[in-house]
Amino acid sequence: MTTRTAFTLIIGGAAVAVLGVVVSFVYLLQPWRTCPDDTSPAACPMLPEDATVLAVALVVTVLAAAVAVVGLVLRKR
Repeated sequence: MTTRTAFTLIIGGAAVAVLGVVVSFVYLLQPWRTCPDDTSPAACPMLPEDATVLAVALVVTVLAAAVAVVGLVLRKR
């Protein structure tokens, strides 16, 4: 692989990983959720659709980080 390909893997993987972390954090806190019992949105139960988005974001984060690591390894060669 060329240096340009490795650089693209590093930058692309890191950018997608950061985006996945942000989405995961926002869906974990759920600032839009309101509960009649509590004043804190984080205390509200997560809906199944929100849990699915959170799980997908976490998987994408791990895969993107792996792509960035592969890019780093290929760059060293």
